Amino acid sequence: MKATIEEAVTRFLEDLRLSPRSRATYKIALRKFLHHLTENQGVDPTAPIDQLREEHAIAFLRDLVPEDIRTPEEVSQMRTAQTTFAAVRKFFGYLVSFDLHPGLSTEKLRVRAATVLPRFTPPPPDVRTDDLERIVAHVRSLPAASDPSQELRRLKIRALILFLFRTGVRVSELCALRRQDIDLETGTARIYRAKGGKSRTVHFDSETAEALAAYWRARGDSGRGVGLYPAFSGRDRPGQPGKAISPRTVQALVSRLCEQAGVEYAVTPHSFRHGLATELVRRRVRESTVQAILGHASPVTTRIYVHLTAQEAAEEYQAAFGPYRRPGPRQVVDR
Repeated sequence: MKATIEEAVTRFLEDLRLSPRSRATYKIALRKFLHHLTENQGVDPTAPIDQLREEHAIAFLRDLVPEDIRTPEEVSQMRTAQTTFAAVRKFFGYLVSFDLHPGLSTEKLRVRAATVLPRFTPPPPDVRTDDLERIVAHVRSLPAASDPSQELRRLKIRALILFLFRTGVRVSELCALRRQDIDLETGTARIYRAKGGKSRTVHFDSETAEALAAYWRARGDSGRGVGLYPAFSGRDRPGQPGKAISPRTVQALVSRLCEQAGVEYAVTPHSFRHGLATELVRRRVRESTVQAILGHASPVTTRIYVHLTAQEAAEEYQAAFGPYRRPGPRQVVDR
């Protein structure tokens, strides 16, 4: 008996070896696809899988893609369309590869999708490196606390922000790190099973290494098995490393630091990743090296940063026409 469309989706999600975040993204995308089949195309998800056609995916894609891409909202919609349709396309490929629906053609789907998708190069992320520097400066200036628990928290915040700032790791990668993954002798950290299932090595500077050592020392790490301790704890208690910090806690921490540092624009843990990429490109680091450090699966992603950054453009423009001065209150001239 043939599987239904709904059952095939469930099997696809169960067989995928993805990170929890990627799995959730695929699940949401395919739920949208099933809803579109029902509400817009009159296809029952409980129908046999062989009733599915390439045209169903293309009709779904047409409704996802914005009519034009001129505003930030339309750019965001286009990004969502690409991510959502990528899940559908992978699902169709799964059906063909596992002989669940040999009648489908992934090549036909690819060619037809290309006629629907407009030419679109994602704009570089809006990276405000001055804001990142301000947060880092604020963390560096935090005064030492007399209470051991408060001092431990201060040291963790400093180590965590510097690590994000200098390594560009994703927040999920940071939270998964154990002490044994970080080598203070060489200034490197090993990221295992990152996005796309790939591992890589990231680097950090001496200041970050000293901050990590101070944090772990204050945490009281000692004895056998210390390498299995989380690199960053969720709750800080001297002598008790506790469980690993969660992505949500890191996000909340960065948000609070923004307020404390007087940063007006939204900064997230991922902003530090964009900031490192931008800085590496500005310092003329080779594209292949930037790709390796950030763990980009495709050089296309890295090239987003290789184009002239907004800050460089502003510097060259002002070199030609003079430095920009922010307008102040109008002065009234007596005549």
